[in-house]
Amino acid sequence: MKNYIYIISSCLFAGMMASCQSDNLAGEQGEGYIQLSSVSIDKSVQSRAGETPVMSVDINNADGTTFKHAEDWTTLQGESFLVNAGTTYTVKAYSANSTLAEGFEASPYYEGATDVTVKANQAQVVEVTCGLAQSMVTVSYSDTFKKYFTNYSSVVTGEEGGTTNITFAGTETRAAYVKANQPLNIAVTLTPKGKTETTLTQQIVALAAPAYRYNVKYDVDVKGTGSIDVTVDQNRHEYEITLGVPMTPQDIVTTDINGEYDKVWGKFAYLNGTYKKEVGANKVQFMYKKSTDETWTTIDATQVGEAEVDGTKTYENKITGLEFGTDYVYKIICGEEQGNEVTFTTEAYQEVPNLNFDTWTQSGKNWFANAVANDYDGEGAYWATGNEGVTSFLAGNKDPITIPVEGEDAYSGKAAKMTSITGVTLVGAAAGNLFIGKYKTNMSKPSASVTFGRPYTGARPTKLSGYYKYTSCAIDHNAGTGIPGTLVNDECNIYLKIWDEAGNEIGFGEFVGKESVSTYTKFEFNITYSNPSAKPATMTIVATSSHYGGEFEGAKVVGQVGAGSTLWVDEFELSYD
Repeated sequence: MKNYIYIISSCLFAGMMASCQSDNLAGEQGEGYIQLSSVSIDKSVQSRAGETPVMSVDINNADGTTFKHAEDWTTLQGESFLVNAGTTYTVKAYSANSTLAEGFEASPYYEGATDVTVKANQAQVVEVTCGLAQSMVTVSYSDTFKKYFTNYSSVVTGEEGGTTNITFAGTETRAAYVKANQPLNIAVTLTPKGKTETTLTQQIVALAAPAYRYNVKYDVDVKGTGSIDVTVDQNRHEYEITLGVPMTPQDIVTTDINGEYDKVWGKFAYLNGTYKKEVGANKVQFMYKKSTDETWTTIDATQVGEAEVDGTKTYENKITGLEFGTDYVYKIICGEEQGNEVTFTTEAYQEVPNLNFDTWTQSGKNWFANAVANDYDGEGAYWATGNEGVTSFLAGNKDPITIPVEGEDAYSGKAAKMTSITGVTLVGAAAGNLFIGKYKTNMSKPSASVTFGRPYTGARPTKLSGYYKYTSCAIDHNAGTGIPGTLVNDECNIYLKIWDEAGNEIGFGEFVGKESVSTYTKFEFNITYSNPSAKPATMTIVATSSHYGGEFEGAKVVGQVGAGSTLWVDEFELSYD
């Protein structure tokens, strides 16, 4: 649709034209006038621009020299230009504040020109319509393409020796401006799953037209012919170009699972592959081994889900007993047919220190389940307790509520003993606790004294086990009114949480002891992952003698607590199977 901006709304010389009657009215002798009526932008063609740009104007002689120029053509409003008759002049309009540039950040460049031959004693009224001088290119990839290829990107180039060289990353969705009136080629660099990287080059168009958009879409050509499908919408000035990437039909394909956290764990992995043919008498199986081994292990594969329209079926199986941080190779097979070999690396082991609770350090009254006394962020600090809050600020220099014990009070070596107390200054109650994280007393907001978690990027555990005993005492803090408001006797709690880099909880498991246990008893709980595809970043393990002793409202503990409730824990162990 044209957006017209008018300079001169009436002809200044109508009276003169009516009064001057001579043989030179249509002749080439004498002088005439050039009047610029309008400059317009034709926005029916492709452009990213949303605003009308400022347009410059040149009025050029027949030899190309300029005798009149305006940075903003609207400054010529109301003017007339006396020129020699019988001569052809060119009125050219073009974008004032941009150049004919290329790329994603380039601005649209508009231009247009009108030739006019001046007649004696006449005013030649000129209209100039401008269009986009560049072409535009977009690149996308079909879902089928993404299924078969990884690490793909494309580069659009122009004529040989030219400057057009624009890279479209695999996730790039923006359109790029390119210079028109040149051939455009595109090269895609891709990696078929389980194979090596390759580059394929194809011409987009032999001569790019200005104000046209070329939408290139990559798809898979399973026939291996490298098909090209082109459609054009002249009304929209758009080309839809689908380039089929040639590939040999693959009836059996091993899925690349390396880096897929839901597939590859510390000591197990879920193998995956596809097979298109009917199985017949042969089984679909997986073969795997360490990348350094010679001998393969073979296991059966199980079909998951329904077959696709083309008959492709997906197979899966779980392999266990793998080693941390180790490279493995696997492939899908059916009889004599074998898929491509895929390498994956299991998650590396990261030690969680002092899970047996044999290491303790004392500073004053306070005990720390670390090799150093600094329980906040000193070197060697990992575990924390709320001891400092109890002994120093909140309870009138009481004894610490989390301490090491040994002998008959330990399952092996040393153990941790946690005791709940009530009648505590400021907060009302305090549960004995031990956790991976940091503690730094905050008098104005006691609940903010605790920071749960330390950095953890190792193999994700699937289970936590250990030994405990517990003395459950009657609730005497906020009985019947605090959280949860239903307990008669106290209960202990041991839990594990894992967060990703964004701070989202991705893994959780817990044990709740509701009764007194006088001798060490084994506990065990599974860790459930709400997002098994996420990478771990932080982990905590928490043990407390009162399940709800950490519930605060303002400065007060509102969870139910029983004075004297005591929890002993020892020999924690993380499992990864």
